[in-house]
Amino acid sequence: MTFKGFIDKERFRPTTMTTHAYQNFDLLITRTATGYNARVINAPAGQANVDFVLPFSQAALRSFFWLSGRALRNLRPEAEESVASLDPKTFGAQLYERVFAGSVGESLRLSLGLAGNALRIRLRLDATPELAELPWEYLYSTHLARHLSLSQETPLLRYLDLAQPEQMLTIRPPLRILGVVANPSDVRQLDVEQEWRRLHDVLADLQSRKLLVLERLAKSTLPALQARLRGPAVHILHFIGHGDFDVEHNTGGLLFEDEQGKRRLVDAEDLATLLHDHNALRLAFLNACQGAQGGRSDPFAGVAQKLVQQGVPSVLAMQFPVSDNAAITLAGEFYRTLAEGYPVDAALNEARKAIQLIGDGREWGTPVLFSRSPDNRLLELPQGDAQLVIKRQPWEPESVLIPGGPFMMGSDHDHEDEKPEREITLPDFRMGKYPVTNDEYAQFLAHNPAQPEPRRAGWFLRQPPQNKGDHPVVSVSWHDAVAYCAWLSLTTGRRYRLPREAEWEKAARGSDGRRYPWGNAWQEGAANVGTIETTPVTAHPNGTSSDGCLDMLGNVQQWTGTLAGWEERIYRGGSYRSAVDEVRCSARAASNQESKIIWRGFRVMMEIG
Repeated sequence: MTFKGFIDKERFRPTTMTTHAYQNFDLLITRTATGYNARVINAPAGQANVDFVLPFSQAALRSFFWLSGRALRNLRPEAEESVASLDPKTFGAQLYERVFAGSVGESLRLSLGLAGNALRIRLRLDATPELAELPWEYLYSTHLARHLSLSQETPLLRYLDLAQPEQMLTIRPPLRILGVVANPSDVRQLDVEQEWRRLHDVLADLQSRKLLVLERLAKSTLPALQARLRGPAVHILHFIGHGDFDVEHNTGGLLFEDEQGKRRLVDAEDLATLLHDHNALRLAFLNACQGAQGGRSDPFAGVAQKLVQQGVPSVLAMQFPVSDNAAITLAGEFYRTLAEGYPVDAALNEARKAIQLIGDGREWGTPVLFSRSPDNRLLELPQGDAQLVIKRQPWEPESVLIPGGPFMMGSDHDHEDEKPEREITLPDFRMGKYPVTNDEYAQFLAHNPAQPEPRRAGWFLRQPPQNKGDHPVVSVSWHDAVAYCAWLSLTTGRRYRLPREAEWEKAARGSDGRRYPWGNAWQEGAANVGTIETTPVTAHPNGTSSDGCLDMLGNVQQWTGTLAGWEERIYRGGSYRSAVDEVRCSARAASNQESKIIWRGFRVMMEIG
């Protein structure tokens, strides 16, 4: 059936955002007898290659701020020993002029046009691990007159060649981030607590919008991490602490804590073994020095590289020390942009720009992204009515998204009618945030003159009781509620109906099978029970369900669409007249569908998809 009527088409136009549908530009670098070869092995404009030598002397490289103090192993720079100082732009331009010379540079320019200015540059340095020490993130295109890593058009990452399929990252919100904050007492102390607090603060809005969940590991020990990974899915592991690379043994690691709070070095292989089996993990964010450093001859000796080799699809790590201000700017902007649906590499480019804008012209090149994903898209943001917040007509009830999936319905420990406790799986749907109010029902009456007003509920001349516009409508039969849903569907173009009792219970108790919408223990003041009249639907915010519904218990009983017997329908939730021991998410009862008692109302459900 096609609904027509009072539909404001502009209000319901789907939100459009940049899709960031990148094409890949794969650049493989190998050794030659005299230097190196850069070969384009996959690109919109086809293949190309060029031989080159590094344009820097050893002395010039050591003058570069970030490389001072680091061992430069097996590099093949030009023989001259000029000590001209290298700033990021000079370094990036000189490197670009050699690597992207001739046909390789032409392929890049043509590919960028063919890709609609959305070209992902994937560096393959496995055959030349000594080149992985160079900060390629500062590449500056003299043709485009900009750093590649500071533009959404040309995100750059390091791609590791493995004999295994590329891994898709995509999940649906919320993005679950597990923070490991390690500060062993027997090493140089870091201000990790301040960094964690600031990270928590900058992500508070995203948490309130249910785009991400930020959790901190209770103890920064390896056994605690192992135990936590056996629990609910973790999508991102965010490590804050010290990193290490042992040049003598050619292996990287992170400093966790032992049970006494002292250092425990967890090498790359042990950490990779632990994370390998957590299939939900999409990204490791390593805010630790030397997390991106590789080995002399083994390209997978570093922490980031080893994690990717062992199945973590993408790893964000630091190639140089990073200041506190840059670290929190990086994390905050990166996660905020991820939550907007950007691919991981594009989100990183936005974070780089944010670091540059706080006044540091160097630190934006510190983070390095290693990836094995074909498109680096992590979050699949819902569209249309599947979004967390949707536009609605003035008379339309506010609704919340109830994510699909399994949940536990019923109870084996309460009333006989609630048995058996079993797992039910539902698709995504929207549920009215509150029971339908008197003001909302009055709009229905105004457009439907033949519809009788609620009797015995204080209505006069089809207007609701004075000062009770935000109270739930009562004295409505099941047929009245169905008629309201049909009118709402007609005037909005959406698919409204009464919830079936499984949908009602899923909205009330969430996916974790809680006894009450707010948890497993009764909470005074969370619901209107044991009183003599209704209250406003917003009067008990402490009773909000995990998905954002209010008044699921108490205030008014709520009709559902579920048939209980001959001319009887299930209702849920209890009312203001109920006793505490009578209300819980699994409690159910039935009544004749013609019944119009003054403690029963309803809420709406919207089908999506």
